[in-house]
Parts: sequence; C-alpha cells; structure tokens
Amino acid sequence: MMKKSAILSALSIGIMSIGLAVATPQQAVTQIQGNAEQVLHILAKANGTNDAQVRLQAENYAIPYFDFERMTALAVGNPWRTAGDAQKQALTNEFKNLLIRTYSGTMLKFKNAKVTVKNTPVVQKNGKEVIVQTEITPATGNKPVNMDYTMYQSGDKYRVYNVAVEGASLVTVYRNQFNQTISQKGIDGLIAELKAKNGGK
Repeated sequence: MMKKSAILSALSIGIMSIGLAVATPQQAVTQIQGNAEQVLHILAKANGTNDAQVRLQAENYAIPYFDFERMTALAVGNPWRTAGDAQKQALTNEFKNLLIRTYSGTMLKFKNAKVTVKNTPVVQKNGKEVIVQTEITPATGNKPVNMDYTMYQSGDKYRVYNVAVEGASLVTVYRNQFNQTISQKGIDGLIAELKAKNGGK
C-alpha cells in the first residue's frame, strides 16, 4: 500500500501542474501538456551532481497549482469535519510535506518519460470541474500508465485536487491508511504519525 502511495505521489506531482490564462476545459488540456513538458525539461537538467537543486526547481514549478488543503480533506474523510482549525492546518502541512518528501525521492526516475494528454476532457459541474486523462510512458519501455487529473475551476485557472493512477485514487489510497490511524489514535495521533514520517519537521 505504501509503495502504491509513493508511486502515486511521485507521478502526480512530478508530471502535473496547472496555470491557465482562460479557465476552459480545452485550455486545461493544452496547459497540462505544456506544463508537463516544462517539468520534464527541468528534470532533464539533472546530471547526478545537481539532482537536489533540479528537484527543488521542479517542485517550485508544480506545487503551487495543487490544492493541498482540499486533497487533505478528502484523504482524511469524515473526521476532517470534526477537526479544529489548528488540526486542519497541521494535517494539511504534514500531508503536503509527506507528498513532497515522497515525490522528491523518486521523481528523477521519470525524467525521460513521455506524456500523452488525451484531447477529451471529462467536464463536470457545468465546466467547473474537469478530468483530464493522460498516459505516461516510462523511458525504460515499461507498460504505459494511465493517469486522470481531477481539477476545479478557481478564478482564471484550474487547481488539482485528486489524481488517479490506473483507476486508483491518490486520496482514496491515503484515506484507507488515515482512517485506520484515526480510529486508533485520533486526529492528533495522525498528525504525530505524519510528522514522524516527515522526520519531525
């Protein structure tokens, strides 16, 4: 389960970022393709000695276009509603750090991948939400991976709040883990567990 979480995290953040001039479903498709190419271009600069710097540059480019608070709320599920403001902020920060930490350790493995964006976005809620489907083909020749990005309209852009790999939802994978921890240790226990995984930072 944790291995799947790592793969989902690495692929979802490493390949995708959204920043739209005009918030339309078709523009979302175009922008995903352009930004995926930009992230891969950044990763291609890695030469073994500057890997950390390159990873940070790719992170800074991609991360602002993800709604980590909404992702955290979905991953936590119903207990999110009973959490206090301070707990919600702590959960969001730790979950974001977990995703970034996991992604940073594996993202360079995908630097030579090919990204194919399907030109058939699935429009939901009168265009306020869009699912864009992509296919990631590793340079190693492994089987292509299907990835769906779910976004919602936010002003003149869309923000990512869920990713599915081969039908497996990122937030659902983590929700199964989080709910088990919450049932045993409560919200504060989950925060402590995430903080421990993040090295206590």
